[in-house]
Amino acid sequence: MNEFHIGLDATPEHAFEARYHRLAVKIADLEVRRYVDRGAGREIVVVTVLSDQGLSGLGFANAAVSRGVSTGPLLQALLEQQLKPLIVGEDPLLNEDLWQRLYGSVAARLGRRGMPMACLAAIDFALWDIKAKALGVPLSMLLGGRRERIATYVNAGHQLPPDQLAERAAAYVAAGHTAIKIRAGLSAVSLAEASRRVAAVREAIGPATRLMVDVNGTWDAETAIEMLKQWQRYDVYWLEEPVAPDNVAGYVRVRQRAGTTLIAGGEQHVGVGEFFGLLSAQAIDFAQPNAAATGGITDWLKIYHLATAFSIPVSPWNLQPIHIHLAAALPNVKWIEYFLPDNPLHDFQTRLWSGPHIEEVRDETGVYLRPPASPGIGLTLDETEAARTLVSS
Repeated sequence: MNEFHIGLDATPEHAFEARYHRLAVKIADLEVRRYVDRGAGREIVVVTVLSDQGLSGLGFANAAVSRGVSTGPLLQALLEQQLKPLIVGEDPLLNEDLWQRLYGSVAARLGRRGMPMACLAAIDFALWDIKAKALGVPLSMLLGGRRERIATYVNAGHQLPPDQLAERAAAYVAAGHTAIKIRAGLSAVSLAEASRRVAAVREAIGPATRLMVDVNGTWDAETAIEMLKQWQRYDVYWLEEPVAPDNVAGYVRVRQRAGTTLIAGGEQHVGVGEFFGLLSAQAIDFAQPNAAATGGITDWLKIYHLATAFSIPVSPWNLQPIHIHLAAALPNVKWIEYFLPDNPLHDFQTRLWSGPHIEEVRDETGVYLRPPASPGIGLTLDETEAARTLVSS
């Protein structure tokens, strides 16, 4: 970029214009590539936003794969045909303006959740990546904060028999983790098996480790209340998504009768409006907004500030490469969900991305993460894995 000089007689307006001119970039292109691991049944759609001054930003969306059929081609078509024309030629630093334009395009015609929001999020990630790179700082610093230690709970979402799950959980505790989340939803196990999992894991990890249980919105309110009564002896720290996301009244009923167990939710909720409904109804103790589900970082930040205004802590669900920056920047983020390399839910994502570089910090209180220090988000494709899994156009 060209250097500039501001004389002593320059007005503040001229100084701003000079600085902004130095940063000014335009979006030259948007590229979409698909990466598929057929053995794992997973696909990731990667978006690259290219500027006219050599800056580029990366974003991504996880495509749903069921019975060998992927939504990846639909995501690619939506990105290239519907959304790309709306941003090419525009200033990537004006990400709020672009988010509103893209949202207006997809929300009015295609709906406010699911694939349209995943595509919007992929572009939004790339725009924030460019913005931070333009200033030469990590995304966390662009957002105004820089915690060097972020508390974690480890996702132990392995679909294993109770004794094997307990053994895995005990190994995590031996490695220094002090908070663990397991899965127990009806989509995977019966209520009786869920209880066996909770009992076995609690015995294996001891009384000092926090135990979270995620049922993925598969119970009704009465089931959740009854199960929590049965689990009182196991000291469950939080129950995650006890009922379906649109059942706000069910959330409220469960929370009122949950005893000492806290209620977490929000991973499937989209937008400020839905979170306002949860928060104003006093339905949750922890808000779990996901930046991919809600259309990107731009909307996630609004949800974060809304939760903070309601004095509800935030613990974002999933999406570790993105949420690590948000957790580092913002003090009301309680935890980040930590996916270890042995987690089958993220094996492909772990292999496809070689960055951002995230460091572990351990002490007697638990395992913490240190956020990336490189400019932008730090997303970097592993060249070998990308070449192996790239879908030919």
